[in-house]
Amino acid sequence: MLTLTKKDIRLGAVVSNKEDAIREVAALLRQSGAIEESYVQSMLEREKVATTYLGNGLAIPHGRPQDADAINETRVAVLQVPAGVSWKDGKVAHLVIGIAAKSDEHIALLRQLTGIVGDAELAKRLANTTDPDEVLHAISLSGEKQVDAAGGAVNDDFIGSELEVKFQNSRGFHLRPAGKFARAVQGYDGEVTFVVNGHEFSPDSPSRIIGQGISAGDVIRLRVKGENETDTLSTLAALLEEINNEPLEEEDAEAALLTEWHSEQAQGEGIRGVMASPGLALAAAWRWVEADLSTRKRTVGDTDSEVAALRTALETARNQLITLTEGKLNQVQRGLFEAHVSLIEDADLREEVEKEIRTGQDALSSWSKIIEERAMAMEGVEDKNLAQRAADFRDIGQRVRKVLLGVDSDPFESVVDPIILLGDDLEPSEAAQLKADKIKGICLKKGSPNAHAAIVSRSLGIPMLVAMGDELDAVVPGDKLILNASGGSLIQNPSEADCASALAVIEEVSVQRDNDWDQRFEPAVLRDGHRVEVVANIGQTSEAHTVLESGAEGVGLVRTEFLFLDRDHAPEEEEQYLALKEMIEALEGLPMIVRTMDIGGDKPVSYLGLSELDLSFLGLRGFRLSMARPDLATAQLRAIFRAAEHGPIRLMFPMIASPNDFLRAREMTDKVRREMGGREVELGVMIEVPSAVAMASELAELADFFSIGTNDLTQYALAADRTHPLLAGRADSLHPAVLRLIEQTVQAAHAKGKWVGVCGGLAADPLGALILTGLGVDELSVPPSLVPQIKALLRREDLLGLHKLAQKALSQRDPRAVRALRPSH
Repeated sequence: MLTLTKKDIRLGAVVSNKEDAIREVAALLRQSGAIEESYVQSMLEREKVATTYLGNGLAIPHGRPQDADAINETRVAVLQVPAGVSWKDGKVAHLVIGIAAKSDEHIALLRQLTGIVGDAELAKRLANTTDPDEVLHAISLSGEKQVDAAGGAVNDDFIGSELEVKFQNSRGFHLRPAGKFARAVQGYDGEVTFVVNGHEFSPDSPSRIIGQGISAGDVIRLRVKGENETDTLSTLAALLEEINNEPLEEEDAEAALLTEWHSEQAQGEGIRGVMASPGLALAAAWRWVEADLSTRKRTVGDTDSEVAALRTALETARNQLITLTEGKLNQVQRGLFEAHVSLIEDADLREEVEKEIRTGQDALSSWSKIIEERAMAMEGVEDKNLAQRAADFRDIGQRVRKVLLGVDSDPFESVVDPIILLGDDLEPSEAAQLKADKIKGICLKKGSPNAHAAIVSRSLGIPMLVAMGDELDAVVPGDKLILNASGGSLIQNPSEADCASALAVIEEVSVQRDNDWDQRFEPAVLRDGHRVEVVANIGQTSEAHTVLESGAEGVGLVRTEFLFLDRDHAPEEEEQYLALKEMIEALEGLPMIVRTMDIGGDKPVSYLGLSELDLSFLGLRGFRLSMARPDLATAQLRAIFRAAEHGPIRLMFPMIASPNDFLRAREMTDKVRREMGGREVELGVMIEVPSAVAMASELAELADFFSIGTNDLTQYALAADRTHPLLAGRADSLHPAVLRLIEQTVQAAHAKGKWVGVCGGLAADPLGALILTGLGVDELSVPPSLVPQIKALLRREDLLGLHKLAQKALSQRDPRAVRALRPSH
């Protein structure tokens, strides 16, 4: 039990600030021998990331749980500051109660302290008393009265939505999670109650939650009544699951640091959005407004002059793009600019615009008309899957228009100090000009996590939220902002304490990334010796040269469709062979998995003469196109087998829906190999269609390996288009339904002695990587830039713990509850 004597109480103290108050109360704990000197620093460090102000003049500083070995005896000490000491956000503490508790023994004290918090007169009297016995008496007797006052009889006639959650946090429902849960409840207009140990009460007050003394093993019946009660129940249940899985020791993984800041420090939800790139940023708001070209005028000449003006503008735009590709860019940025160069150089496009000019139109209107027609042809009326290709056409259209009108093409030239960019949306080439030293974060009213801007942001490590809506208009340029992309919120005008906390986490994340990079060549061996292969996804020839430097153990996915996109004809066999040969030679003996062309869906081509229906996500995608166009498939297979003479290549087929699909693919492949005398290679199946999961056992008898494409598996399993901005939140690969499909696939493959990789986006999600490993996945394939982080994350875990994490994830109701889970140590 907790010990408190008159020797542990100091009355009439005068301190200048919060740090001094913590040091003074820690000195009382040191005086009694309860703590070692190192625990003092632990108490100060905890205060940087989580306020310990309880309310009504009470603060309860204590150390971090991972520093409990510096506690010799469970004990408390009381420092009375009659004049008060500023604690946080204008709150003033008069009673500072230092706690040293090795486990959950402090829960009883917190329960008692809520009696003081709930009694303003008592709190005021204790702040000024000169009798230590009065403090002892108040702390020892206040708890029982508070429990009676906080909870009432259970309503047996409740009508609404409810569920039971077993509370499992060994530290009890302590202040920090109580504060966060209370804030969530305060944001709901309906009625929320807890039923615990025979009492029903509203958990809209941290002290009321603490006053119930909820500890591990208690069952909480969560009740919600009102508008959107089912969604609210699910959200609050996920929050309870997060509290249940609060790490007992602070993790140094980047994702854990970001999540910990969100759960401890963020006050209120802020402006919400969909995470497109994770991270935390602190900077001033800067609003990005696209130049209004409609008010610009240019002098129009005769037909020959306008044709010449067009050609000059195209050449200037081309030179701008080439100059950008020669700058200090990563592969994602460079690849985007190179794609735009190919569009600018399209002779058919130029001739079509010149033909329009010769009808008597000027260069600007002719260019705008033809570009929009091209974009509309890509975009279609109903099919939104081709929107990104349309965005590329509109992007180059805007670039050439700016040249014709003499407008500067550098969108961020005026940015000097680090900022958080606010805007409606970003064109691909605008996103590709982002610089992480200037742009610390991005918030967009529109946008999608799958758009080019999001891909570029992730590659640069710039936190980003999209689909934030009109609420973003309320942010004033110059306002100080904390962008918590990992938590899905933007916080306006944060307190100084919030800013200091965010900066501490940002700095720690930076140190963590540096450490991960230094250890990138070490294998991902878990603490119990289990090894997971971490390889890279690549989609450009040049990216192969970054694989070795990233620490990847090979390539888990080559997206060969890059050879087919942004051009007016299919690539010849020789061109494909030379590209694949350069890739495999760059790997210097490491293995490379080549996926046959996956054209269609969000990767259309115009020169095949296929309709929008054919190119849809449910049309002639992947392997289906190979069967419909054996000429294209044969040329590609020949190129792959020729490249396989230069290094270890494996081959896999996308959009396989049944064993018969794979048999047809293998028959076609074997025929090509025999005709050219190529060496045999392992043949694998992309598991991305639910029917392939249902037939996984039969497929495992035929294929050499599986590679799960979680992006497509998710959208097909959940019937949610992964490119649609309004469905971005639904297409979550951590949905329990998707995880169960993955588990089924792994079990079927392992039963036949075959290995399973994951090359979809879930492998690059830190929590996803842990759960996939717990499900038995053998290989994770991620962008090269993320290889060091994923490796480091895995090295801190053991397989048994991850297996338990995965099993818990499988039993959840929705992805929000899954995302609340944390591995236990």
